[in-house]
Amino acid sequence: MLQVHRAYKFYKDFILNYSLEKAVVYQQYGFTLQGSVVSKDWEVFAAILLDDRAKSGYGADLLHYEVKSAMTGTSFEYQYHRKHGLEKLNDDRTVDHIFVSRNRSYTDIEVWLVQRAQMLPVFERWFPELQENYLNKQRQRFRRSVTFGFVRANGQRLLEIIDGQLINHQ
Repeated sequence: MLQVHRAYKFYKDFILNYSLEKAVVYQQYGFTLQGSVVSKDWEVFAAILLDDRAKSGYGADLLHYEVKSAMTGTSFEYQYHRKHGLEKLNDDRTVDHIFVSRNRSYTDIEVWLVQRAQMLPVFERWFPELQENYLNKQRQRFRRSVTFGFVRANGQRLLEIIDGQLINHQ
């Protein structure tokens, strides 16, 4: 069962309000808010929403989910490091995937769930590419992306926030 109101409170307190307060200083010195919320914040948000916990070691972010965030309409990046990339890719195949789509000011959020079965063909395609990538000893990372269109076509929207207000949830 989704913990929507608990996750929304975390979002309001630690993502939205924090970002709005920082925006004043950022703008004063010519910075944008883009990237001012770190990936771990979205992982905690998803953990609260899904009543899950962080996973220790390498692999998925949470015990049952991998969490990705990106600007609305853009792709979600997966990154695999040389040392544990194969382990991470294998782990990503065993969990469901949460995609947080957000605008620049963090006021509009959509949270999507894509089941692992929908992601498996993507990972199957990446597997030989990852192995080939690391044949070159200079390469330390392997990056691939999942498009927002793929997420919308294959996922289920769990939560929507517009102008900082909770609008739609399962």
